[in-house]
Amino acid sequence: TQWGINEGFDILISESAGLCNRCSPYIKDIKAICVIDNLSGINTPKKIGPMLKSADIVVITKGDIVSQAEREVFASRVNTVNPAATIMHINGLTGQGSFELSTLLYDENIQTESLKGKKLRFPMPAALCSYCLGETRIGESYQMGNVRKMKMDEK
Repeated sequence: TQWGINEGFDILISESAGLCNRCSPYIKDIKAICVIDNLSGINTPKKIGPMLKSADIVVITKGDIVSQAEREVFASRVNTVNPAATIMHINGLTGQGSFELSTLLYDENIQTESLKGKKLRFPMPAALCSYCLGETRIGESYQMGNVRKMKMDEK
């Protein structure tokens, strides 16, 4: 979060699917977003588990590359897996839909300047890192195992 604050961001979204084996390390009291693309396969929504099932908002991308029918079927399958989520179609190239997403996320009354003291929504299932082994507290002193830090320094 500090990197986003330093850069002057109003909103910072961390998408960890490739880093966390789809375990969905969603944080309590912070909106959970799942990013999934139309090209990932029609059965993907049924395969990716808690990353999709426990998301508050599902962002579907690459809709410009498939037909309207394919977009609708894919969104329907997402809705079947997580009927409680808000489903949004966003074009990463043009930005279409991104403003609407920001209105769902941004609340000037809520300022999250650090994740210290926060907890994950639930224990992770894969047993690859301290969070997968059941740790829900967030912070360096609770991390062990297969955990790597992302360095956001400019070069």
